[in-house]
Amino acid sequence: MTARLLTAREVADILGVSTETVLRWTRRGELPAVRLPGGAIRYREDVIEACLEEWATPGRGVSTAPIDAARG
Repeated sequence: MTARLLTAREVADILGVSTETVLRWTRRGELPAVRLPGGAIRYREDVIEACLEEWATPGRGVSTAPIDAARG
């Protein structure tokens, strides 16, 4: 199974944040990424969707998602 690879801009558009925020979360290890042989960073679409589902799950108590305003 081959997942579609997204750019940081595409992920930013999906999450409603800036590209810099996506890259910051990646540097912190909060958003899983794939580094291509040429050095470009890409994100697996299925992993981003799974992150969104996890972050959006109600009743988890205090959120640890990077989209939490206190961490953004």
